[in-house]
Amino acid sequence: MSPKQQERRFDPKYADTLLEIAEGDFRTAEFTAEGVRDGKVRIENVFFLYQQAMEKALKAALCRLEIAVPLVHDLGVLLAKLPEVNQPDVGYEITQFNEFAGVRRYEEGAIIYEPEDLTDAHRLTEQVISWAASIIRS
Repeated sequence: MSPKQQERRFDPKYADTLLEIAEGDFRTAEFTAEGVRDGKVRIENVFFLYQQAMEKALKAALCRLEIAVPLVHDLGVLLAKLPEVNQPDVGYEITQFNEFAGVRRYEEGAIIYEPEDLTDAHRLTEQVISWAASIIRS
């Protein structure tokens, strides 16, 4: 795939749809996190949903800003496409969730997660979505 095929420009109005999907992924992660607390759901699944919510929120902002959207799951690549004045406050801290868009979805148990890991993931995702909403709904 050529570099031009790895990025696409979308109608800026598509940002609204992407943000709604991101918010839905966030709500699904919150709901699913209750299952982690009950011991019935893999925590990796919740982190995957948070990663997906952040990915879609970043892509929504790129759409609204009329910047070509990289067709990747790497949150760092998406952040790097944003102009400095439009960067979210979370910075590259969110790239720790990249692994949940791939290999960590198929593994469990090797890494021990603490309850505050879920809290931190929730907080970061909420910040990214709020930041994206401020660009899209302003």
